[in-house]
This record gives sequence, structure tokens and C-alpha cells, in this order.
Amino acid sequence: MNAEKQEIKVRRVSTRKRTRDSLRSLLTPARKRGSTSLRQCSDSIQTWVISTAMADVKAQYCSDSEDLFGDYDSILGDSSLLAKLDSAEQNERQRDHHCAANSDPVNPPEANFTALHSSGDGLLKQAYDDDNLTDSILDDLRDESFKDLPATQCQFSEEASESAKRMKLLEGDKTSTPLRHSDRTGKDETERIIEDKAARQTASFPKARRSMTDQLKKTMLCNAAAPSSVSRTVSLKEAVVTEEISVAMQAMETVSAETPDLGPFFGLPTKVKDLFYKLRGIKNLYDWQETCLNLNCVQERRNLIYSLPTSGGKTLVAEILILRELLCRKKDCLFILPYISLVQEKLHMLGDGSRGSVIEMTLAKVLYMSKTTQIIGMSATLGNIKDLQRFLRAENYTNDFRPVELREYVKLKDSIYEVDPKEEECFRFSRPLNFKYSSSMQKLDPDHIIALVTEVIPKHSCLVFCPTKKNCENVAGMICKYLKADFLQHKEAEKAILLRELKASGNGSMCPVLQKIVPYGVAYHHSGLTNEERKLVEAAYSDGVLCLLTCTSTLAAGINLPARRVILRSPYVATDFLKRSQYKQMVGRAGRAGIDSTGESILILQEKDKNMAKKLVSAPMETCYSNLMQDDGKGVLSLILSLIGLNITNSLEQVMDFLSGTLLSVQERQLCLEKSLWEIIQECVGLLKEKGLITVSSDGHGQILKVTKLGKATYKGSVDLTYSDILYNDLSKGLESLMLNSYLHLIYLVTPYDMISQCQPDWMIYFRQFNLLSAAEQRMAAAVGVPESFVARKAAGQTVRKNMDMMVARRLYLALVLFSLLRETNLWCVAEKFQLSRGFIQTLLSSSSAFCSCVLHFTEELEEFWPFKALLAELTRRLSYCVTAELIPLMEVAGVMESRAKQLYNAGYKTLAHVANADPSVLAKTIENLYKKQANQIVASAKMLLNEKAAALQEEVDELLMMPSDLPSTTEMAVQN
Repeated sequence: MNAEKQEIKVRRVSTRKRTRDSLRSLLTPARKRGSTSLRQCSDSIQTWVISTAMADVKAQYCSDSEDLFGDYDSILGDSSLLAKLDSAEQNERQRDHHCAANSDPVNPPEANFTALHSSGDGLLKQAYDDDNLTDSILDDLRDESFKDLPATQCQFSEEASESAKRMKLLEGDKTSTPLRHSDRTGKDETERIIEDKAARQTASFPKARRSMTDQLKKTMLCNAAAPSSVSRTVSLKEAVVTEEISVAMQAMETVSAETPDLGPFFGLPTKVKDLFYKLRGIKNLYDWQETCLNLNCVQERRNLIYSLPTSGGKTLVAEILILRELLCRKKDCLFILPYISLVQEKLHMLGDGSRGSVIEMTLAKVLYMSKTTQIIGMSATLGNIKDLQRFLRAENYTNDFRPVELREYVKLKDSIYEVDPKEEECFRFSRPLNFKYSSSMQKLDPDHIIALVTEVIPKHSCLVFCPTKKNCENVAGMICKYLKADFLQHKEAEKAILLRELKASGNGSMCPVLQKIVPYGVAYHHSGLTNEERKLVEAAYSDGVLCLLTCTSTLAAGINLPARRVILRSPYVATDFLKRSQYKQMVGRAGRAGIDSTGESILILQEKDKNMAKKLVSAPMETCYSNLMQDDGKGVLSLILSLIGLNITNSLEQVMDFLSGTLLSVQERQLCLEKSLWEIIQECVGLLKEKGLITVSSDGHGQILKVTKLGKATYKGSVDLTYSDILYNDLSKGLESLMLNSYLHLIYLVTPYDMISQCQPDWMIYFRQFNLLSAAEQRMAAAVGVPESFVARKAAGQTVRKNMDMMVARRLYLALVLFSLLRETNLWCVAEKFQLSRGFIQTLLSSSSAFCSCVLHFTEELEEFWPFKALLAELTRRLSYCVTAELIPLMEVAGVMESRAKQLYNAGYKTLAHVANADPSVLAKTIENLYKKQANQIVASAKMLLNEKAAALQEEVDELLMMPSDLPSTTEMAVQN
């Protein structure tokens, strides 16, 4: 018996494998065709699954003498038994109709009952015919079709026979009953019998035809559970049937999960394709995109890196793959981008509905995913793509496609040369630059930027990359000085709206440079702009309201703003010569897909830079290296601390095993020149122990690594290891004399350490603002190490003691900027007061808000800092929005900045509920410069935010009302007593 069981088990495993393989072979062609979704063919798949499982079980597990199904090949297809049933039923029906047609109309048989029956409902007549028909079929099949059934099938035969006998007896009684007078209820007895029969048969009529096939299927599928006197061996064999059906269905679900196509558009519904066309204007994909999406590694959810030149359409492939994960596999996605500006752009493009499904974030230093996570990497052409393939265990797809042809040029003196790396000199003469300059114009614009720009604007767009922020503003002003009056009339109304929106974003203040150049269709773009200004400028350029942007290199690496012509004002970024990747990013913005047939870039060179420029345009792409060893291995230190804190590793060997899967391990020979990776790990663990972040103990089998409370606070607060001990000391010292009657002390404690080096105080401004502080605030400043005397001497230009900490003084200066901003909430006023750019102040504000949140999490892990928890929670909220308290709820809505929040509040939309229940049409009419599309987005965002808050509150209610799992029972209480 045991051997027989083992054989059945082995065959069962084999059957499962064949079932899954067969399912995959059935589904793969349909998936590749893309015309039939799995939902459309699910019925046929289920039919195939069950019938194949049954046939397979029959072939392997059933003996010849006691076959589970006899000679029947399938229980759901056109089996011989069901075919015989259908044939017999059809013959019987035809015979009845034939007899009825040939019967004697004068003396019909059973005239009395037939007359009564005919007077009833037509449905009753049909039911009666079907009942007789079923009996007749049983008569025909009883002696033939069921005689070879195995013992376990006798149950069905017996039940069918008994059912037929009961129906015949009933029919016999009713058809032989003579007409009688009404019974005591007043009804004729025959009439009552007919009504009873009608009630019973009408109720069972829908099942009349199904009873044979359905009962047979049910009986065959449930054989294992039917009572029988057969041997245990046969019972085991029959039990396999039910299990194999379950296995087959699970296999189908597994295959469906692996290839969950919903439609013909790369597994997505056609509606998605229509939406791409409606919202983005994308009607068809490029050939390379279709090829990439149909790669085997993509279909089988293996890792992939695909690399193409800038503007080749890489992001669209990623978006389609994200939608497949969200809609088909019902899985969440991480969309990792290198810059915050790109994250903001993608969030706007995907819409607020992406929240909670697509998590967008900036680039992490290391990717740690489960084995089931698919990683898709996209980049421009890289020089060491094989390193990344090894790191991610990914396949690579490369193509040099560009939707618009790019022509690269350089300008030397008064001539334009085309870039051709095949040429010996790299540059081939193209044309002279013909533009008549006056002597004053030549002196002001020796590089002929105005000539190059006016060849394309205002009909086409142009980007001018400048080496510094100040140069951006100067070049924009210079160009507008010599533009004709015709430029003022081009899209004049749209530019007037843009000017109003820019002014509104600054609460009535506006940059004087933008005020002068925007009417010409020109603007500058760099980090000195506020977020609101930057978005308005980008949108106006994309819509064609602005035709020229002067910008820094950050625009090339960030948001996608293509142009017909790209001009590089200089081959430098600040004082550093351009890298190959930076150059390619900039010139890659040339050419707008669907608008331009070609795009062109022009690099303005001086004779001294000619040789370096030759290397720049012909050099291979830079290689991509791991950042873990930068800044003296700070990345490795932080990673190891997190691994220990998260209990991913607790020994040196486990740390080494984890780091063996990083890019650093792949590039160990290039990056770990003086020490091996193992030696670096040992050194880092020793340094973490020295800082008091981890402990190292021994249990006889080796060293055990554990995180300390300080270490846990550091990694949970995402605090830079360089500053963790400084932060701890500052907070400890702050507790000794924490000033609570002003925000200044708390603001100082959360002013980011890494922003200190970016600010050089104006000591006269510092002294004036210091003297505006209250006596208590000045005492606080002295307590942290910045007394009034020190600031006064610096303002007077006198020397100070060498032991004075200048870092503390600069940090307090930034704290004064933030303190002033929280009190006034007007960024423009604060920028003017401290003579800082409004963009820098906004960056300081957002960095302080983020660091405040980090410090809050840091203090939550250390009991000695319990007073900071409530204080920092409120400060984080204030720093996040930096508006008056009543505007904070409105600022939480996506797309609502301070100026818009004030408009909403003044119009009566004072709460989140007000906005969520607003009519977008009314909102667009009420709020100035608010378009219907923006109003829809604001209302939708408010509704979603309101629902999230309500759901969070409901979770709290449910948790409060939930019965505790460890509630003592009555029995336990009795035992204790």
C-alpha cells in the first residue's frame, strides 16, 4: 500500500508540472498576439484545465477494470456519453412530435387528460413533455450506457432510476384519475392535481434538461466522497481527481498571474493607448520601444537596463511597464529619479492618483530588493554598462535612436563648424555667421549670441546655457535690449497673463529682470527662482508663450524642455570644464519630437579652449561608479549601520555577504585600491563602535553586532553620520536652557548643518538683525556661542578670537533668516532684508523642514529627549508651509501654493472640506487665473486627501474598538482565583 501511495504521489507531481507547462504553451501564443486577453479566454481555459486533469488522472491512476470514467474522454467537452444523451433526447423529442402529428384527431388517446392539460399554460405543457422525455431517455440508456460503469458510478445510476420510477408513478396516478366533482375546498380534484403538478414541474423546469448532464458531472467530480464499498486503493486513485482539478486551477491562476494580459496594448487595455493619445498626443510607439517591450526578459519579468540618447523616449517604456504592474499584477512600484525636479514633473504628469501606488523618490545609494522584484534601469549611453549588468543581474538593450536628427556645431570667431569626430580636426567648416553688428553691439556681444538666437526665435524655441546664475540674467537682458518691437506683439495677451501670475506668486512682488524680459518672450531659469516662478516659466515655455530661456546646466539634467536650437554660452560650468555627460545632456535638448525635423546645438568656443573641446566632443562616455566610497567611505558606514539596525545582518560575515551584491563589490578593483572590501568592512565596524553607534560582542561562534540606542536614532532619523554626535551634543546642551517663549532656539537646533557652507553672512546685516532680538533671544545666542560682542567686532571689521566657532555663527545667521521668515511669511521681504536670493531662502526652508523631521525621529528613539517630541512636531508643520496657521490645511492640497491658498481662503474656501466639495466650474470662475483643468486637479486632490484623513481616523476607531487578542478568558480568571 505504501509503495502504491508513493507511486501515486510521484505521478501527481509529474501531472502538476505537465499541467502548468501545457497551460503556459496555451497562453503564450495568445499573449504574443495581443488580440485576446486572458479574461476573454478564461472559460475555455478552465474547461481545458478540468478536462485535461481528468484525462491525465484517468490515464495514470485508474486500472482497466475500474476506470473512473469508463470510455468517456472528457466531462466538459463533447464526450461520448453527453453526445449520446443529446442524441437520445433529440430523437425522443422528434418521435413525440411525429406521434402527435399522426394521431387520430377524433379519438386521441387519453383525451380527457390531454384536453385538461391543453387548457393550461404552455409552459406546463413543455414541462410535461420534457418530463416524459427524460423518462424515455433513461429507459433507453439504463441497460446500455450504464452497464459498464465502475462500482462508484452505480450511485448515479440508482438515483436516476429511483427518480424515474417516482415520476412514472406520479404520472400514472394523474393520467388515470377520472373527472370528479369539486372537493370540499370547492375545486375540482383533477384541476387541483394539475395545479400541484404545474407548481412542481414549473419549479423544476429549468433543471429538467440540465439534470442529466449536471448530475453526471457532479457525481463524477465527487466520486472520492461518494460512499462505496470499493477498495482503499481505488479510493486513493479517485481522490487524486479532486486534488488534480484543484492543482490545475491553481496552475492556471499562477500562469495568469505571470502573464496577466488585460488587452492588446502590451498587455494593457486599448483604453490606455487611447489615453496616451488623448493626454500626451502619442499615437504610435517607436520601433525600438515596441522591440524593448516585447523582449523576453521583459515578458518574463527579469531585470533589464536599456540605454539610448537623450530624448529617445525612454521614460514612456518605463511608464507602460509601471501601468502593467499596477493594473495587471496589482503591485506597487518604485519610480526612482535622480533629481527632485524630475520627481515633481513626473508626479504632475502621472497625476495625484499615483499616490499610494507609484512611490516616486530620488536615487538611493544602494538597491536592496527581494528576488521577486523586477528592476528596470534606463539611462543615456554609458561606458561601463557591463558593471551595471553584473550588479543588477540584468540584460541590456541599447539603441542609438533619436526621434529628431541632432546636428552638433561649434562657433569659433565668426564661423560655424560642424562636429565630426571622424575628421582629423574634429570640426568641419559649415558656414560663416552673417550678422551686421554696430561697434557698441559688438562690444556688448562679442560672441554673437544675439545673432545666433534671432535666427530661430520667435518662430522656434531656443535654450542658451550659461556658466553661472548671474550670467543667465545678464545674457537675457542683453538679448532683449536688441530685439525688435515685433517681439512684444507675439502672444502679447498670454504674456500679460504670465506676468500677472508671476506677480501673484510673489504676493505682489516680482523680479525686475523678469518684468523687463518676459514681454519679449524671454526668461531666465536657475535655482534663484522660487518653485512657483520656476513652474510658471517652464509651463509658459512648453506652451510657446516664451520662446527663449537662458539657463544653467541644471535644466539639462532636470525637467524635459526641448528646443529647436541649443546654444552653449561657454564650455564651462562655473569654473569647471564640461564633462562629456554634461555636454551630451545639454545638446540632447535640441530637437522637439513631432515638431522639428532636425535639432541643432552650437558650442561657443574661444581659441584657448579648442583642443579641450575636441576631446569633449569625441571622448567616450564616462563610466558609472559606486558612491559608497565617496567622502571617506561615508556611504559604506551608513549602509552598515542600517543593515545592523534593521537586523538584516549581525556579523561581519553577513555584512560581507550583503556588500558582495552591491556595485561597490563589482568595482572593487577600481575603487578599493589600498584595502580590500573585507578590510574596509572591518574598519567601518570599528569606527561605528568607536562612535557609540553599535556594540561588538562574542558568543563563542564569532562576533555579534548590535545597534545602540544612539545608532538606532541615527539611522531611523536618517542623520548624516558626520553630524550625529554633534546633533546629540547640541540637543543635550539645548535641554539645559531651552527657550520656549520664542521659536528661535528650536529653529537653531533644526537648521541643517550641510547648508552652513553655502552662506557667507553679511556682518552688518547680521548685527542689525541681532539687535532686533529680545533680551532672552540674545541670551540664547550667547549660550550657543555667539555673543553680541562677537557680531559687533565682525561688523566693524575687527579680528576675533581664533577659538571662536565660525560654523556656529553661520548656523545662527541661517536660523535668523528662518526665524524672520516664520514671523513675516513673506519670502520676498526676507530675501531683500538679508540680501539673499529668494531661491536660496526657499531651499533653506525646505531643507530645514526635512531636517526638522529627521531630528524629530532622532529624538523619538532617545528617552532623554522626550520634551522635543511635541515641540518639533509642530515646528515641522510650520516649516513645511511657512504660512499663517489658517492657510496650512489648504497648502496640503497638491497644486496649491501660498498665493493660491490666500485666494481660496479669501473666496470662502477656508477648509479642506470646502475645497473637496467645491464645483470646479464655479471655482475656476471665482479664483483669478485659475483654469478649469487646474480647478479639477485641485478639487480631486482635496477629495483624495480628505478620504485619506477619514480612512486614517477610521483605522484609529477600529483599533480602539477591536477586542484585545490577549484578553484573559473566564477560565483563566477562575484558575487565578
